[in-house]
Amino acid sequence: MVAKQTANTIFINGQVITMNEEHEEASTIVVKNGTIVAVGQHDLIDLWQEEDTKIVDLQRKTIMPSFIESHVHPVIYAKNIIQVDCSPRAVSTVSDILIKLKQEAASVKEGKWIRGYGWNDSQIEEGRAPTRKELDEVAPNNPVILKRTCNHVAVVNTKALELSDINEKTPNPQGGEFIKDSNGEMNGIVQEQALNLINPPPYSEEELTKGFNIAQEDFLKWGITTVHEMAGTTEEMSLYQKLHQEKNLKIRVRPWLLALDIAGMKGMLSSVLNVGLRSDFGDDYLTIQGVKFLLDGAGSGGTACVYEPNVSNGKRGIIYYDIEQYAPYVEQSIKAGLRTAVHAIGDEAIELALKGYERVGESVDITNMRNRIEHCGLPTEEQLKRMKKLELIAASSVGFIYHVGDNYLYHYGKERMKRLYPHKSFKDYGIIAPANSDLPVVSGNPFQGMYGAVTRKTHQGTILDDEQGISVFDALKAYTVDAAYSSFEEDKLGVIKKGAKADLIVISDNPLKVDVETLKDIYVEQTYVDGLLVWDKE
Repeated sequence: MVAKQTANTIFINGQVITMNEEHEEASTIVVKNGTIVAVGQHDLIDLWQEEDTKIVDLQRKTIMPSFIESHVHPVIYAKNIIQVDCSPRAVSTVSDILIKLKQEAASVKEGKWIRGYGWNDSQIEEGRAPTRKELDEVAPNNPVILKRTCNHVAVVNTKALELSDINEKTPNPQGGEFIKDSNGEMNGIVQEQALNLINPPPYSEEELTKGFNIAQEDFLKWGITTVHEMAGTTEEMSLYQKLHQEKNLKIRVRPWLLALDIAGMKGMLSSVLNVGLRSDFGDDYLTIQGVKFLLDGAGSGGTACVYEPNVSNGKRGIIYYDIEQYAPYVEQSIKAGLRTAVHAIGDEAIELALKGYERVGESVDITNMRNRIEHCGLPTEEQLKRMKKLELIAASSVGFIYHVGDNYLYHYGKERMKRLYPHKSFKDYGIIAPANSDLPVVSGNPFQGMYGAVTRKTHQGTILDDEQGISVFDALKAYTVDAAYSSFEEDKLGVIKKGAKADLIVISDNPLKVDVETLKDIYVEQTYVDGLLVWDKE
């Protein structure tokens, strides 16, 4: 006679989306000590229930694995929460931004830096950011820096330039630019590597903790319980370790450490190599993934590096490094046991990323490492073949389709939309392509990202192409199973099966059964981590 086993929690009477390819039907999930121990039908109760077992009756609601965000910037998002909100949800005109800044200047001490985030010229009525002179008028005694939604471009006022020792004669750094008006004067727009020269003071630990605690609640509200931090610096790692030590990490964090200095952030590669840190060091809540390199700019901002000039301005974007400058660092990292992720959006940048990996591959087998190309926005067919040969992961920012797809259309034209974040092509070539939002570039809501991946439609109703749409199930995979694969965790995250973590979400509708036009409107009702309720809409 088999002894009866005891469960902590049993979820019953649900529509279970297991995310297994077999699509097996289930209504019951059994959880013990944070792990799923059985999945099946109602009769599992008789095998596992004891007096102390908690029964959660889902009342035919849909339950599925929680989401994994494979490319986000949680601490940058935390900072944005405590900055002046210049995002489309808060402003629609330049005047709106100026009013908010004037109010902020009146509430802080003279000389204190004012920071804002989220402006998007494509969603501002005037189609532009405020100018340096406009910022001077509303905040003459405070340095101001307002970062665009992409985090690759900012606008600053004169005070900020002065405190950073920048003037009209300051040369553009490699991979960056101070934009000038028709009179040859700086208009306040600062792009890419030029941001390294703007020097606002660091945030306090108290400020970061306050912002991050709010950010964690947003992740849980979106059903996201694991995040890949894609620009880990000393600041980020110090905060994560402190919160983890205090048992205040409510989400699982998978840091990719920033390798080289970029866009105002300090790289960590030399320190990481010196201490011998390797991929997968850590525990269930905080696990080092590897190191990240950046090669080009932002797609929605028109600074991604492309072969053919932008239709918007005739430029071809920005490249940070040539092959000789960056490939040796990638090789060093891989040989030291670190996976690598290379930011490359434009096709020319993707080519550079591939050449770097191919060079390393001549002396080291990298095909089993799950190295990544971040964003991978405009790959060519020939590049996809080479990606597959190297078994590279396309960490696709397909979340951009819905939110900033119109920006891409404006900069790169209709023809290139046929290969923009091409999830059908990724699948055809057998390339694993976890989806992401690059939060705070766009909203972290995965259902909006899925809507764009399936329909190829923007928030303005523009259909970018009719070639690269994928099924709802494949879109769900991109935020669950495929994302877990990228960190070698496909057996324990992003799936409902025996042995997996009980990271689960209860959602308002079954995405596999609703009209695709309502996919973006699905919301999370409850979020569980290790089988414990951590967020409830009620």
